[in-house]
Amino acid sequence: MMKTIVLAAAMAAATLATVPASAATYVEAGGWTPREILFGKQYNGNVTTIRVDRGGFDRHAYPMQAIYPTGNSLALARAVVTEDPSLSAALEVRGIAPHNVLWVQTALNGGKIVYHR
Repeated sequence: MMKTIVLAAAMAAATLATVPASAATYVEAGGWTPREILFGKQYNGNVTTIRVDRGGFDRHAYPMQAIYPTGNSLALARAVVTEDPSLSAALEVRGIAPHNVLWVQTALNGGKIVYHR
């Protein structure tokens, strides 16, 4: 099983490595490039937003500050948003108001994960 996963990952990496760099600049129908189709659209920087629903089945994977926000955690999250202009711009592009931000985490790659309502 592990050998199959490793082989599949190696094949995917080899396939993507053979794609010329100029292929990422082509514009397909609808304004999506091949990179955006494969990896998703990047709005601003390294920002991922997650909508927290009260009855969501994947709620247990969210941080406790996002599930049960307190006044202090909300103030801290809003302070992070207001202090980082690129994060504020990324939320504005997505249509998320700063007062709807529940929690902000920093990912291992330096990007931000924003939990919002």
